[in-house]
Amino acid sequence: MVKIKEGDWIELDFIGRVKRTGQIFDLTKEDVAKKEGIYQEQQEYKPLKVRIGSQQLLNGLDKAMIGKEVGKSFKVIIKPEEAFGRRNPKLIQLTSLAKLKKKGVNPVPGMPLNIDGAMAYVRAVSGGRVILDFNHPLSGKELEYEVYPIRLIEKTEEKVKSIASLLLNLEDRDYDIKVTGEELELKFKKDVPKNIQELFKKQLINQISEIKKVNIVSKSRESKKTQKEEDKSKKK
Repeated sequence: MVKIKEGDWIELDFIGRVKRTGQIFDLTKEDVAKKEGIYQEQQEYKPLKVRIGSQQLLNGLDKAMIGKEVGKSFKVIIKPEEAFGRRNPKLIQLTSLAKLKKKGVNPVPGMPLNIDGAMAYVRAVSGGRVILDFNHPLSGKELEYEVYPIRLIEKTEEKVKSIASLLLNLEDRDYDIKVTGEELELKFKKDVPKNIQELFKKQLINQISEIKKVNIVSKSRESKKTQKEEDKSKKK
C-alpha cells in the first residue's frame, strides 16, 4: 500500500461537481463526460499529472491528497475558502448598456466579458443598465471531488513533460529533452520568449528535486548556431 505524501508526483483522474446541485464543472474522464451529456470534441480528456503541495491543484484538494492510497478512489468536500474563495460584493459593478454597445458588445445574462484585462460575467441586463460580476463563477460554492490517484510518477522526463504541458501548454513534439545525472538539456522546436524560458527553468529546478541544472536551447539560438556553421563551411 503506497500512500501519497507532499512532494510526490501523481497521475490522477477526477470529477469536480458543485456540491449543492451536483453539476460537473471539470473532469478528466471522457466516458463520464459522454454519459453526462457534457462531452466537448475540442476538449482533451486525459489524466492530470501534478506535484502534490506545489499549488497545481486547488488548496483544499491538494491537502486532501496527502495520506490517500495510490490506486484507491476517494471523495472530498471542499469549502469555498479552500476552493475559489468567498463571494466579494465589491466585485459586483454596475455599468451602462450604451457604454458596452459602443464597444460592440451586446450583453446577455451569463456572458463572459473581458473588461480592461479582468474577466467578468454579466449577471443582469435591465433598464439600460448591466450588472457585471468579477467574482469567479464558482466563488462561494462548496465543491465535491471524486478523485482517482492512478500511480506515482517517478521518471524525471515525465515530470519535465508535465510541467511543460501545465506551464507552457507544450506538446511532446515541441521539444527534446536529455537527462544526464542532475543536469537537464532541453531543446525547443518552436520559439519561446526568453522570460518564459527563465520561468520554466526555475519551475523545473524548484519542482523536480533530482534536477540541479537546466540548459535550454531555443529554436532561434539553434538556428543562429546552424547559420554560423554554414557560414564557416562556405568560407572554407
